[in-house]
Amino acid sequence: MTSEVGQASPLEQALTQRPHRTGRLRRGYRPADVDAFLAHAARSAGSGALTAAQVRAVGFGSAWAGYDVTATDAVLARLEDVLARRERTRALAAADQRQWAERAAALSASVHGRLGEPEGERFPRGHGLRRGYRPADVDELCDLLHRHLTGGQRLSAADVRHALFRPARGRRGYREAPVDAFFDRVVELMVAFDH
Repeated sequence: MTSEVGQASPLEQALTQRPHRTGRLRRGYRPADVDAFLAHAARSAGSGALTAAQVRAVGFGSAWAGYDVTATDAVLARLEDVLARRERTRALAAADQRQWAERAAALSASVHGRLGEPEGERFPRGHGLRRGYRPADVDELCDLLHRHLTGGQRLSAADVRHALFRPARGRRGYREAPVDAFFDRVVELMVAFDH
């Protein structure tokens, strides 16, 4: 896995990073959950058994004096980025370039289709008293993404990952699950397919 003699590869560097803990009076990610996942990642990543999508989808419980959420998310983002680049390189070097190109086209069409919807109507609305995301916040990021994808403004996957949306209840908000799934596809498109 080393790129040159004595130098760690980007994957090795990503696997050796560890987040710091919060203070005793703050909540963070449960250390046992994070440690178990990072140990699994160290065992699995070298063989290709760990994918960028698995890193993106992982979730942890919370605990007092746990691992700092922002620092942990940054460690996972770096690992996801390295794995996505490796997956892309392998796919483009292998015979499944067509499948890779088809996945990129499907993701791009899905993202562009959603971005083309009118503001306030891009995602399903919530119901009852369920908490959702304020549409104006989500639509603002969608507009920035549209400008990014058409060459007018640069965003990074980190900008999308760290976006925060104010809450809105019921029909006043977009449902969280479709919004989260959409931005997961956006991150995959940006990281794996260099969009």
